[in-house]
Amino acid sequence: MHSTRTAWGLGKTGVAIGLAMLALASCSKKTPVAVLAPPPAPVGHVYPTAVQIPAVTSRRVKFTPAQRDAYQQAFNIIGLKSALMIGALSCDQRGQYDTFMTTFHPHILAAQHVMDGYFRRMGGWAGQSREDDFVTLLANNQSISAQAQGSLFCLNNSAEFKAVLALRSPRDLDAFVSDQAPQRPATVASTASASAP
Repeated sequence: MHSTRTAWGLGKTGVAIGLAMLALASCSKKTPVAVLAPPPAPVGHVYPTAVQIPAVTSRRVKFTPAQRDAYQQAFNIIGLKSALMIGALSCDQRGQYDTFMTTFHPHILAAQHVMDGYFRRMGGWAGQSREDDFVTLLANNQSISAQAQGSLFCLNNSAEFKAVLALRSPRDLDAFVSDQAPQRPATVASTASASAP
């Protein structure tokens, strides 16, 4: 059976679909078959909401749990700002980005100051250089992720802008960057594959 699957280019999913079609064809009664629409484009968070904070480089630097939470929140906000900027430039969505920045400018600026403080505390005089390197690496990684999405990226980014622009307060923005991305619905192929013997 394995060699037959290989020759036809069928995996478990193809075999399961083929068997289901044979079973339907052999029925004397016409059974209605549900036509499944293709899964919708992903919505919700397009980008990871949690940005990994650079590790502490000195044993002398200690943070309380509350300080860690404040730093993580600031990094998440700056990460979202960076990702939305890439989308704005790549997908000609500058108007949405400008609205986001105008709406949340004081809160984003406060997050930027918290992030600046983290790098100052971590690196002293070299902190600014480390922060510049971090911001560049973050943007590069987000650009690579955007390219990997191909033609879906702008559609996904529109969904992210729609969600962000529905937020009304800094507290809403904080919750938005703290929440995990919603679960994506299982595709027909993965469901068929999981149920195949």
